[in-house]
Amino acid sequence: MLPVTGQTLGRALARGQFRYNRTAMARAGSRPIWRVDRLRHPAVPLLFALDPRDALVYVSLRARIDGLLQHAARHGARLEVERRAGTKARRELVEYLAGRRERFSVAVRPLGTDFQCAVWQALAEIPYGVTCSYLELARHLGDDARARAVGRANATNPIPIVLPCHRVIGSDGELVGFGGGLPTKRWLLQLEQHRTPPQWSPNVPEAVQLGLFA
Repeated sequence: MLPVTGQTLGRALARGQFRYNRTAMARAGSRPIWRVDRLRHPAVPLLFALDPRDALVYVSLRARIDGLLQHAARHGARLEVERRAGTKARRELVEYLAGRRERFSVAVRPLGTDFQCAVWQALAEIPYGVTCSYLELARHLGDDARARAVGRANATNPIPIVLPCHRVIGSDGELVGFGGGLPTKRWLLQLEQHRTPPQWSPNVPEAVQLGLFA
């Protein structure tokens, strides 16, 4: 599945490309509509989805649609293009990426297992500009031995940035696995450290994400 650009997002909907696994979705009965919006940004282009109550259900850090399609199919949702301008989610994401917001107030609805949701809730408690390790996060949840499981749950976080999995680093202080790529993780951490957007200078080949919204 190719990344979605501004033009192809609308065309994908028009051609029915969002009807991923239609049989499985139909079995879910009445399907909720998730509205999909995109946010242009040189360092962190986003594709995000809102449920009928305007809660964030998914954020794609590279504005790629494959993960969103799978997530929607898994939860029986139908996707439509967001036609409204200036939703609360968009405003707060824009403010965060500009260094003007430290806390999010937009509603979120992360969908996963009980354990995954507990890890994602713990992510929301990591303060702006602060990092912690997977072990520290597991300890916060009451079980040091589950650091690996915490890492796996962190990797499946459906709402990054708002549930800030980028603030979790290795025990040795090294930046480790991040779905948006390590240059993006580094950019987000520097944004929070200095409260101003740093210059975007990723390593190749991840610079190709700059062309997503060309």
